[in-house]
Amino acid sequence: MKCDETRPTCTSCSNAGLNCGGYEKSVFFGTHDASSNGTIRFRRPLLTEHERACMSETLTSSVPPKLAMWHIEQIEESSETASRTKDFEVYHGCFGAFRLAQEQYHTASDTSMMVTEEVFCPQELFSTGEESLFVSDDMALTPRTRALFQSILEDPLPERNQLLPTMDLLDFANDSGRIEEIFDVDFTPSAIQQPQQFSLLAQDHYFPLSLPQSAVNHMSSPESPELLRAGPSTRVVLPPDAVQLFKHYSITVLKLLTPFQHSKTPWHVLFMPHVKNCLAALTLGEPLDHASLCAFYGVLAVSAFSLHGLSACASWLETAKAYKQLAREHARKMLHSAYDIPKTAKYKSILMALLTMVQVAMISGDAEQTDCYFLEAEKFVRVKGLNRKKSRKVRLLHHCYAFERIFYESISVANVNLTHRNHVRKTIESSGAAIYSQDSLTFRLSSWGNLDNDMMRIKGKEEGENDLHLQLPGTWSATLYPEIFGIPESYLFLLSLIIRLGKLKDAAEQQEDENILSLKEFLARAKAVERCIKQLPQSDTSNSELPLEDSQSLLTTMLSAMQNALAIYFYRRIYDVEASILQSKVEAVRDCLSYFESVSSDTPYGAIRLIWPAFIAGCEAEDTDVRDTISGWFDRSAACSGSRLFADTRANMERIWAQKDRLGGESASWIDLMKSTA
Repeated sequence: MKCDETRPTCTSCSNAGLNCGGYEKSVFFGTHDASSNGTIRFRRPLLTEHERACMSETLTSSVPPKLAMWHIEQIEESSETASRTKDFEVYHGCFGAFRLAQEQYHTASDTSMMVTEEVFCPQELFSTGEESLFVSDDMALTPRTRALFQSILEDPLPERNQLLPTMDLLDFANDSGRIEEIFDVDFTPSAIQQPQQFSLLAQDHYFPLSLPQSAVNHMSSPESPELLRAGPSTRVVLPPDAVQLFKHYSITVLKLLTPFQHSKTPWHVLFMPHVKNCLAALTLGEPLDHASLCAFYGVLAVSAFSLHGLSACASWLETAKAYKQLAREHARKMLHSAYDIPKTAKYKSILMALLTMVQVAMISGDAEQTDCYFLEAEKFVRVKGLNRKKSRKVRLLHHCYAFERIFYESISVANVNLTHRNHVRKTIESSGAAIYSQDSLTFRLSSWGNLDNDMMRIKGKEEGENDLHLQLPGTWSATLYPEIFGIPESYLFLLSLIIRLGKLKDAAEQQEDENILSLKEFLARAKAVERCIKQLPQSDTSNSELPLEDSQSLLTTMLSAMQNALAIYFYRRIYDVEASILQSKVEAVRDCLSYFESVSSDTPYGAIRLIWPAFIAGCEAEDTDVRDTISGWFDRSAACSGSRLFADTRANMERIWAQKDRLGGESASWIDLMKSTA
């Protein structure tokens, strides 16, 4: 049942005879008055029901009802005779009036770093000192209010004391050597420039870090609150720029990940609510597990890297690195207990954290970490995710992992981190979870009879859900790739087949596999894949629920770029044809990139999804004008989005051009060049 938030008790639950569970904690942010657009905002009460009842009883019992008007008249008379230039306080019974000096209040024009509202943490609510109750140093309690709250503090509430976390703080905030020893965190000057302040919210839970002061100095935007704080004496340390970074992530970064503008993407229904709940929990001083903190700090790191790319401000880069370090530390602790029974965190929370760390590693340009987090995500999905009933949200996360992993594998041709890959495979096999996987653990090529006919085969539910890396041909009506990325599953399946054919080709060349196919059978399979690539649909109509505002022309253009890049990748990876033969397809991808820029003055939705086709086509471009156009698209996309992925991909592409130019007339593919430099 939904709580109707009626006070003092929920009417719906009371009528049904249930114990009201309340409503979820949440913090809403906005740059304008929420009432102007009809949005309702809720705040959690600072006092419990019992405490408010005690306060009401104290107030009403202090003055007889017949004398209430007389007390109010006395207050009015005292207020009229009070000096206009001095502060005063007048109390009669439970009524009172006071005036404070104007300089104690701040206006929005006083400073661009002023917070828009105070959010108090429940840990400070019942501290031993009565002065800390709901107040900060610049807003002391009036004598009458202090007396009323004192009566509440003197009333012991066992249930309240059990719920609040223990506040036995460890006083070693400035002992950086001791902190490094305990938490294995890098506190060298190059990593974090200022001493960190640690706060212990609950025993054996987590230790959130404040960011260096230099990471706060650049916060100059008056439109977004810089800091959510709970008064000077509060022990809870919330990241000073969490709100601004979360806003930037939700407005700018998410725009790059999906071509759709609707709010049903995994980032809108899973990642953003999860991070918002983490922010609300930190604001309220509630303990979080390592998976939630990993995702929270990872999102802040991604957003900070993006702001660094937009502003070229060194402090944003320092902030991003600090958040990345925090996210990695919580990821390490999360993985230590990810497979424990009973579980320490929800399956979705751990998988979201791993996917966020993949994004952090990719954004920061760390190829080794990217590979490691992909492998950890695969191990976790195969061991904990395939042998379970999968909700829609779980399937959304599985699709997000598989989509990114398949594109990553297509350009990871140098077999990096082979030791870790073998370890992950053996771990999955020893756990007994390999039997639930419908695909192989090493991107091997499966056998099929007639690929054209098998592509029309209808997959069953288990086969569709557990064919993680799309090894088996067929159609699965419940696939979510078109809904998330605007790309039919057939595109991903054919890319997966090309990857598997390429690995088989490499194994045959190096004579690493005794069970390799004959040349005739290999060419037959390659021909079947080539026919399917030519028959790929240029538009997808399987998702009839797409909103009207999503431009079908942009989706069609993106699919055209994908199809041409897929063909380029196939001919180079499998047949290794001359680059001159592929120039028409390279120009087709170039035209798609130009069309995307022409229809949007800003970075279009789903721009990151164009990086792969732009890179594949750009590496094979021979004409100088085509190279300049593709390189310019990467530069402009990086300038509009702030994402380092565009700049790093362009740099890799230009290195391949330089290597090709040094080879002269030889038509070396980017795949061979990457293998030679690995």
